[in-house]
Amino acid sequence: MSFRLLLIEDSPTQLITISKTLEAEGYTVIEARNGAEGLARAYNELPDLIISDVVMTGINGYQLCRLVKSDPDLAATPVILLTKLDGSVDRFWGFKSGADRYIPKEPGFTSLIKATQEMLEEATLKPRLRLIGEPSKTLSAEDVNNRLNQLLERLLFEATIVDEVRRIAEDELDVDAVTQKLFNLLSSILNYQALGLVLNQGAGSVLRIDAGSNLDESALRGYVARLAMQLGLPPLKDEVAKGHYLPDNALTQPIDIKGQRLGLLVVVPYPQQIFKPGDQKVVRLIGEQLSVVLRLLELNGQSRPKNAAQSNRANN
Repeated sequence: MSFRLLLIEDSPTQLITISKTLEAEGYTVIEARNGAEGLARAYNELPDLIISDVVMTGINGYQLCRLVKSDPDLAATPVILLTKLDGSVDRFWGFKSGADRYIPKEPGFTSLIKATQEMLEEATLKPRLRLIGEPSKTLSAEDVNNRLNQLLERLLFEATIVDEVRRIAEDELDVDAVTQKLFNLLSSILNYQALGLVLNQGAGSVLRIDAGSNLDESALRGYVARLAMQLGLPPLKDEVAKGHYLPDNALTQPIDIKGQRLGLLVVVPYPQQIFKPGDQKVVRLIGEQLSVVLRLLELNGQSRPKNAAQSNRANN
């Protein structure tokens, strides 16, 4: 079996030299002369491995790698960044962009050949699953540009969410203020019927609620309390009423850091409402970043709320 490699290099001389070197090793090489063409070839050819130069006009190697690793259709494809830049900052940024290997250009490309063999051997041990789409459809330049725009917009949105959560504790490390800011942030992004935040206090947990007046808060508290205990959090310090409230399609996001469960986020939709995958990802992102905020509260001795529970939308 001949592995298919996508080589992206904007230098015609380097493209020819590297391509011949790889073909001499028995690989089939698909060539692209810039990042945009490389992405189009990646989508259309689905190569076994992508090798890209870093310094290119337009989309550079770092950006290309980030886009590849952010797209479900291409994320499993290993990427080697090949470059003359070999500083520690360049290597750091290469790996942060998602590159599987960062190889300096050298005469004979010995390191590239070795890395290619190793990456392909690893790939054969971990078969990639691809979604079956339209095998005969070839993406046009417009299709690729649309995908790029969607990916860039999604990455920007996710980066904005991360920044907003981290700013929650920017002004003051007070759990009541942090809780209120969190509820305000989530309500500005998602449409939900109720939100529960459980905080691990060691000997027991405390619960904060954001819910409308048309919902039985006592039953909601009981539901969230049962979820929290099932997920390994201590029982609530305040007693909760027993009930059989069981909402459909609620999102649950544990808040963990370094193996320690700091809390739980529960988002309850309105009846007949179904959260979309994008909504689920927002809750997951917020939960991941919230772990840092809760740890800061813990370290500053401000993790105990003034009130065990609070309804912020009681008049809705």
